[in-house]
Amino acid sequence: MPGKSEQLLNAAVRLEHNQYVPVAPMIYYFAANYAGISMYELWSDWSKYETAIKKCFQELGPWDIYYNICPYSPIAYQACLLMKVKYPGKDLPADSICQFDEYEMMTAQDYDWILGYQGAEFMFYTNYTVRILSKFMPEFAGQGWTEKYRLARGILINFLAWRWHFRWFREQGAAILSGTQSESPFDQFSMSRSLQPFSLDLMDRPETVQAAAKRLAKSFAQNHILFSKISGVPRMLIYVHRSSTDFVSPKIFAEIALPALKEICQALIEAGITPILHCDGNWDKNLKHLRRLPAKKCIIQFDGPTDIFRAKQELGDIHCLFGDVNAYDLAFGSPQKVDEYCHRLIEEVGKGGGFILAAGCEIPANAKPENVKAMIQAARKYKAPA
Repeated sequence: MPGKSEQLLNAAVRLEHNQYVPVAPMIYYFAANYAGISMYELWSDWSKYETAIKKCFQELGPWDIYYNICPYSPIAYQACLLMKVKYPGKDLPADSICQFDEYEMMTAQDYDWILGYQGAEFMFYTNYTVRILSKFMPEFAGQGWTEKYRLARGILINFLAWRWHFRWFREQGAAILSGTQSESPFDQFSMSRSLQPFSLDLMDRPETVQAAAKRLAKSFAQNHILFSKISGVPRMLIYVHRSSTDFVSPKIFAEIALPALKEICQALIEAGITPILHCDGNWDKNLKHLRRLPAKKCIIQFDGPTDIFRAKQELGDIHCLFGDVNAYDLAFGSPQKVDEYCHRLIEEVGKGGGFILAAGCEIPANAKPENVKAMIQAARKYKAPA
């Protein structure tokens, strides 16, 4: 039988009312500062990451939902993002956070490769991923079976390690947020092509971009259904970092990005997996389009620029909302200010159900521990109105 936190999470997805909303802080870089280790150590030493995140959970929590973002395998992280990454202690000072390089590694010809793919369907997304990784990772200098094996091995090790890692949090009574995660195909294109070339693609051949994203959707979903089963968590975190109106117009999102995203969400839901959309940027003008996703089956996370109170009005009857304590207050505000805002979120966005309290995206690395604790405690302190 699912534990209390798992029940709270599932009830929130179904928009059922609970007196207390679940809380799910996205903690990664903050854990390094709190535990007194470098970002390099957090990133490169799994045992140190586990010690740091457990220290946060025990001393600042507990919280209801563990927001897992730390990859056990760097290959799995790169396969998720398909963007060139600079790492602390390797490309950057040891106490820097990762940086993403706008590096054009996917070419315009790769769209044609996607649309003309004739191989075994179950290998489609794997072959595409290796094709892109071969442009910038020495481990994938070729595109043969050696590289495909290396990718499959790295991903399998990652999800098996996650499955073991999740046991401790479940023993503490926490639910696990996601069993697998990745950028959506449209957003992968934007990140792999880099912003300027991709913007030109959207102007010069939007139909090709839409068709390529749709062509990848089925294989993308099939891969992540498998990964979810391996990790043992029936939820997928889908990053849509480049789909907000900070990057593309509502028209482009609705006509080019959304069809593939919708197909992926439907395939996941049919397999018993809850999609969680990580919506960075401003989504105010895209909220109406998110209504086209299946009702009471999805979680939508916002990160600050989106007006979550407006989102409650436009989406609160159809989707579970997730967020949205801003990074500035967590880093520079007071516990009282954080507490007051959390109270408002619970009162207004949590009204009637369908809400998960969290930071807007990640807890900032320089957040004050007392502010993080105030956010987590607010979920126990205040009741959501029916």
